[in-house]
Amino acid sequence: MQKYLTDSSATFKAGISPGKRIFRVTSGQYAGRIVILAQTSPTDIKLTHADYPYTEWNSLSNIVGDSADFPFDAVMDENNNIHLVYTLDSSHSLVVRKLTYSGGNWSVGSLNTIYNADDNYYPSITIQPGSRLWVSWSRYASPLYYVHAKYSDDDGVTWGSGPSDDGYDLSSGALSAYSKSLMMSSYLYVIYTSGESKIAYRRKHINGSLFDDETDIANGSGFDFNFAAAVSGDNRLGVVFDHDKISYGEFDGNSWSGIYDIDNDGGEFPQLNFYKNCPYIIYLSDFGNNQAEILYSRKAGRTFSNPAILDPGKSIFSKVLCYNSVVADYGDLTIAAGNDTPGDVYHPDSGAIFTEVGDALYLGSESKFHYLKIILSTAGSGGVMSWQYYNGTDWVSFTPAGENYNFDSLDKELLLWSDYSSMPPDWQKKGLAGSELFWLRIVVATQFTTDPVGSRISSVSSAGAIVLMER
Repeated sequence: MQKYLTDSSATFKAGISPGKRIFRVTSGQYAGRIVILAQTSPTDIKLTHADYPYTEWNSLSNIVGDSADFPFDAVMDENNNIHLVYTLDSSHSLVVRKLTYSGGNWSVGSLNTIYNADDNYYPSITIQPGSRLWVSWSRYASPLYYVHAKYSDDDGVTWGSGPSDDGYDLSSGALSAYSKSLMMSSYLYVIYTSGESKIAYRRKHINGSLFDDETDIANGSGFDFNFAAAVSGDNRLGVVFDHDKISYGEFDGNSWSGIYDIDNDGGEFPQLNFYKNCPYIIYLSDFGNNQAEILYSRKAGRTFSNPAILDPGKSIFSKVLCYNSVVADYGDLTIAAGNDTPGDVYHPDSGAIFTEVGDALYLGSESKFHYLKIILSTAGSGGVMSWQYYNGTDWVSFTPAGENYNFDSLDKELLLWSDYSSMPPDWQKKGLAGSELFWLRIVVATQFTTDPVGSRISSVSSAGAIVLMER
């Protein structure tokens, strides 16, 4: 299921990789309700929710209007209350609000300050058994960043000895620092990157007064906020990170595994979740032209599976056919449409994608798709296109949600339908040129004066982030 919710003008539209945004109500009349927090502008954080099958979402309600244009984090407690921590716009203090749950809805509580000196960014919040709240964050004292941690025992009202208390200082100063805090067994773990040169952690026993010394997970270069961590049901801490390649390490409470390299080409916004104690890693892989494939890998035995496409509706096409009405012939452009060679998407008889009325481009996929990315080497002019899908009997014309694009701009991101739930339910597969696929047909209704020539056509999205729901 994919559902369009809202646009955002925030810099970090989905936060950073370690952050949490999506939660499920665990008990009561509304058990199973999913709630999403989203930063829709530089200052506004909003909330929406939906019940199964999650196709109809509540209107977004504003819960914060005083956030700085930096990522927030949140956690849901056992009573389905949400604790939201963020950077205050006016002072860059670190603050928290409790969203109290009642009757299936959340009401916004008062603002409480965690720390009010220097500038404070990139918080991560978790809950220790017994309801103690912990927050780790990056404190910026020019020109360096330091990772700190602090706790509250009164539901987020008071932190440490007060707003001027900087809590535990966990890292030495560096030009960058990002952290993730989480609980495993009887320990609080704070995992962080520092200066792009390492990813490390410190931990503290819930009955102890001090954090253990720093332990490196991996060293090198390229460490930033592209990492994530999760705990399995059998108490193993997994950490996935990008340092010019996607890698994974695992800690059983006593020792670390070796580092598994999953994708030597690297990636962005890695996410980690355990399903039946098996780690699943999802991340974005650069496809070029501001596009990213959503890939996944899972641990199978002692190794990880080869990265594969997570959503086949956001991929290169299974088949691309170009029909020339003059010679009544189909040209197979599947390879050309999926590679990055400039100017190679054209019918061999005309030297263009379209020329005459009746010429057509057929895009076929094993799965339904709702988005196109079209890169042309020569933009067309004068032509008008008819967009069509097959309903099992006939080709049905429709106007794309984005606009009736006529292949007249060189770089086009086109929404055919707003999201998966908006796609026509009667869209059916059709056999064409030996391939039974979901086809989109784009037909010339008015002749071109300048014929378009393509470089790449796919349904690979321009996704910039992935956010998984906490299990």
